[in-house]
Amino acid sequence: MKRAYLVGAVALFAATATQAVAQEKVTFLTSWKAQAEHGGYYQALVKGYYKECGVDLTIRQGGPGIDTAQLLVGGAVDFVMSSHIDAVLHMNAAGFPARALSAAFQVTPQVLMAHADSDVNSFEDMKGKPIMISQGSRATYWPYFQRKFGWQETQLRSYTGQLAQWLADKTVIQQGLVTNEPILVKMEVGWEPKVFMLADAGYKTYGSILTTSQDFIDKKPKAAACMVQASVKGWNEFMNVDPKPGLEAVKKDAPNNSDELMAATLKIMKDRKLVLNEDTEKMGTMIMTEERWKTHYDMLKEVGLLKVDLDMKKIVQTQFLKSTTN
Repeated sequence: MKRAYLVGAVALFAATATQAVAQEKVTFLTSWKAQAEHGGYYQALVKGYYKECGVDLTIRQGGPGIDTAQLLVGGAVDFVMSSHIDAVLHMNAAGFPARALSAAFQVTPQVLMAHADSDVNSFEDMKGKPIMISQGSRATYWPYFQRKFGWQETQLRSYTGQLAQWLADKTVIQQGLVTNEPILVKMEVGWEPKVFMLADAGYKTYGSILTTSQDFIDKKPKAAACMVQASVKGWNEFMNVDPKPGLEAVKKDAPNNSDELMAATLKIMKDRKLVLNEDTEKMGTMIMTEERWKTHYDMLKEVGLLKVDLDMKKIVQTQFLKSTTN
C-alpha cells in the first residue's frame, strides 16, 4: 500500500512538473539581421526570461528582402519587430488587425547618410539624388519623405545591406541606423559620413515595435503578456546592468558583428537616449502612448498616406506593459 502511494505521488509530481514547464512555441521575426540594436530581446532569450513565463521563443532574423508585415499577415510568424508605426497602421488599413504591444526604441535610429564631401546638407538637398533603401522602407518612411520633399520614384535604388556600392558612388544616399552604418564607414575608410536622422525631419515614430495579431492576443493572452514582460526585463538588464549575454547571443546569430561595432552601437543608444529617456523614466522601459501614436497617424493622414479611419485604442494595446514591473 505504501509502495503504491509512493508510486502515485511520484507520478503526480512528474505530471505537475511537466505542466509547470509547458511552453507555448512562439516565433519572433526581427526587422533586420541580428545586431546590437536587438540586444534586449536576445538578452531575455539567453537569460531564459521568456521560458520563465511560458514562451519557447525562436528569433528569426530579418533582412533587406524580407517583408515582415507580409509574413505576419500570412501567419508565418507570431510576432514581428516593426521598425515604424507606419507598418502597423498600414496593416490595419489593409484589413489585418495588427496590434502594437511595446516599443524598445523611443526614438527611431533610422537615418539617411551621404558622403562627407557631397553637396547634400539637408533633406531638401536629396531631391533628384539616388537613394538606396530597403523594400520595407519603401512602404513606411519613403512615402512620407517623398511627399514632404518632392522626391521621385526614379530616385529609388535597391539597398543590399552592404556599404561597397555606396562607398563607390559619391552621389548616392543610403539608408542606415545612426547606431550602425556611420560607425562602419568610419571603421572602414576613416571618415564620417553626413548623417540625417529621420526624427529630425518630423518622422517621430517609435522603433523596434513588438507587433502581433489580435487573433494571437485573443487565443494566447498569457503568451502575449509573457512576450512583453520578458522583453522589458531583457531590455532593462541589457541597458542598465550587463549587456554581455545579449551581445554574445547576437554575435552567435550574426558573427559579422565585431565587439568594437557593438560597443560603439550601445554607446550611441545610451548617449542619444534612443531606448531610455525621460519618458521611460516616468512610465517604464518599452513604453508607448496612444497620444503619440495618434499624432503620427494624424500626420500620415494629413499628407495623404492614410485614407481610412483607424482606432488607436484597438491598435495600441499597452495592457501588458501596465502589468509589468520595470
